[in-house]
Amino acid sequence: MRTVGIDLAVQDRTTAACVIDWDDDGAHMGAARSGCGDDDLLELLSGLAEGDRAGVDCPFGWPVAFAEAVAAHMGSAPWPGRGRDRAEHYASLRLRRTDTHAGRSTLSVSFDKLGATAARWAHLADALAARGHPVDRAGAGSVVEVYPAASRHRWGLGAQRSMANVLEAAPPYLRCPSPVYEVCDGDEHAFDAVIAALTARATGCGYTTPPTDAEAELAAREGWIHLPEPGSLPLLHRQALPRTLRPDRSAGQRQAPTGARNRR
Repeated sequence: MRTVGIDLAVQDRTTAACVIDWDDDGAHMGAARSGCGDDDLLELLSGLAEGDRAGVDCPFGWPVAFAEAVAAHMGSAPWPGRGRDRAEHYASLRLRRTDTHAGRSTLSVSFDKLGATAARWAHLADALAARGHPVDRAGAGSVVEVYPAASRHRWGLGAQRSMANVLEAAPPYLRCPSPVYEVCDGDEHAFDAVIAALTARATGCGYTTPPTDAEAELAAREGWIHLPEPGSLPLLHRQALPRTLRPDRSAGQRQAPTGARNRR
């Protein structure tokens, strides 16, 4: 099994990717670098084999309420917030359903510069679909939306990006050559790509939280952040399992990750 992690940004120079190959002997970290262009990313994502997973740090969609409000405005229809408290309506446009589970400090894809990154992803997802590799925004396929800061929080890796912490928390199964270690420890984007690749593995092992049946329709349109179960990092070398875990909506697991105010 191969997992790919992508830290997507508007600019190529701050877009990074990491590849991890998994076999009976362990998880072997391959190339990790920043400066990835669209062609690099499309090659990685369209090359996924059956059972492979990719985690992309970028919103896969916009809030449905926001999209409907823009459509109403463009069509000269009544503004959906008519007659409502302005602040209340504003709040309903800012975040997707999945953002409310990931943490209150998550940036808004509709009202912050994160929207430009989402637009780049929309372009890439369309190119993948044209190649015969459509992306399920809820993460039912091989490509899932991830949030490295939240994954670090769930796995207890601390607020600082540290490869030493990752290797200490993941028992000996994770093999990282010195050149790759140096790149990922010194480049925040490459490091986030590593966490994205590990989170992608967690989805294949059933250790992330999918949307509930009630959330499935929204997730299919807005996207869904796959958050790893606490304590799952040391278990990722196990054989991939069917994704049977159901969401735990307990408050203790849904707090905003420390230091995660700037998601991207």
